[in-house]
Amino acid sequence: MVKPEDVIKAISGSWLYLNKTSFYDNGTISDKEDPTLGRNPVGMLTYDSAGYMSANFMSSRTDDRPADIDTAKPEYGSDAEWALIGKHILAYAGPWYVSVTTDDVETGQITHGPTDIAWLPTWVGIELWKNYTLFEDGKTMRFISKTQNGLLSDMYFKRLG
Repeated sequence: MVKPEDVIKAISGSWLYLNKTSFYDNGTISDKEDPTLGRNPVGMLTYDSAGYMSANFMSSRTDDRPADIDTAKPEYGSDAEWALIGKHILAYAGPWYVSVTTDDVETGQITHGPTDIAWLPTWVGIELWKNYTLFEDGKTMRFISKTQNGLLSDMYFKRLG
């Protein structure tokens, strides 16, 4: 059995979101667009070896991202513009740990949480389980997990650096 510290070493770092496929328990692919993040969100995961992580995702749809907002300007944008931005992001951070090890460092399960901070108050204190697989000598990571709406999510990330 692989030691949790070996998994932490293998996963620690920053990961760029590549893509996601959502599907039902019977294997049928869901063609529903995520109402919050859209079809092609951008995002990043960061894990440190001390056991903390952050997840940041946003919609890449131009309609979800008012271009004129600039915190250096005194008006900072309208409440409606800020609400629109807030509606189309997903962000949380907190501890992470190895919840299931296998005979191989490349597969297992990690848990995000309980989260310390989150863009939604209902996400503070939750745990998110991620079955992971590392490919290409640890340069690509795959997560399979259950989403909040009951679908299975198959996500891919590329290691940065």
